[in-house]
Amino acid sequence: MIDLFLEVFTIAAVVILILGTFGSNVYNRLSTRITALIFASGPIALIIFVALNTLIRGTRIPPMLRLVEILMIILSGPIVLGLLAARFVRRPLNLFSKAIASLEQNNYRIQLQPTGIREFDEVFKEFNNLTERLQQEEKLRKDLVSDTSHELNTPLAIMIGQLTAVQEGKYKMSKERVDILKEQAERLEGLVQQLATYTRARIPNTDEPENILLKQLCAELIKRFSLELKQKGITPELHIAEDYMLHANSTVVQQILTNLIQNTLRYSEATELAITATPHDLTFSDNGRGVPSEALPYLFERFYRVDKSRSRKTGGLGLGLAIVKELAESQGWEINALAGNPGLTFVLKLATP
Repeated sequence: MIDLFLEVFTIAAVVILILGTFGSNVYNRLSTRITALIFASGPIALIIFVALNTLIRGTRIPPMLRLVEILMIILSGPIVLGLLAARFVRRPLNLFSKAIASLEQNNYRIQLQPTGIREFDEVFKEFNNLTERLQQEEKLRKDLVSDTSHELNTPLAIMIGQLTAVQEGKYKMSKERVDILKEQAERLEGLVQQLATYTRARIPNTDEPENILLKQLCAELIKRFSLELKQKGITPELHIAEDYMLHANSTVVQQILTNLIQNTLRYSEATELAITATPHDLTFSDNGRGVPSEALPYLFERFYRVDKSRSRKTGGLGLGLAIVKELAESQGWEINALAGNPGLTFVLKLATP
């Protein structure tokens, strides 16, 4: 009996040693744990074999009981393996299933906690990133309804009010009245154009790229905005070589730079803006008030506006930088926003051949 105890104790110690690897971070992969269980199933079957043989030693047993003994030995290891493996898999899958069901109910606040098994934790991390993204998208969608109705309603209300007053004889249709109506109609047109431009930017551009003398194109844009820049007290600077050639769609480049200049005019409160070109980067920077660091990751989101009250005074739906991103990506470029010192810097990573 002592010999049986020593044999079982030795084999059990081996099993515990194998399963003890689960406590180490090195073995936090599901595949490693399953492999350890496979190795452990052999000693487990051996324990049962030794125990049964010891119990029936010296006794004559029927063939049927011998068959049962053999089946127990054969199946014991896989059964133990299956039960333990199911434990590793079932709980994370149940958590994931409940999270998916919650997501289907538009609950974007659901977050999955780490399980300690690396494969599941990697998937859970991606799921959490997705829910955060969906939560942000839902917020932007709700803001869109509110902001679009506000932006469109304001000029419409002014126009209807003016026309109603004229119709009722309270006002005369003077030049001043016509100017007010025209200004509000142009504001409406601008809002509709923003939406149309963003839609077009999302459609793949099939125009052939061309070689652009970038400094000449930028100089023409600066000249076009010279009056607005002067009124805002902004001095433009171009740090671009005379022969710098950019192979891209000219219309797209103009739209990108136009939107960035308009963004600076509307929101930056800067006194300087600079456009700098290197072989791999195109940088657009100003020395204005900048934006909070927490806002940087969202600047290119559709309908995102750092300061809603300020944006509503200047008009717009928060689509300018979203259009810039769509256009940049259509050329195979990447754009990022960085905090300046002071101001804000946009960096276009140009695709290299």
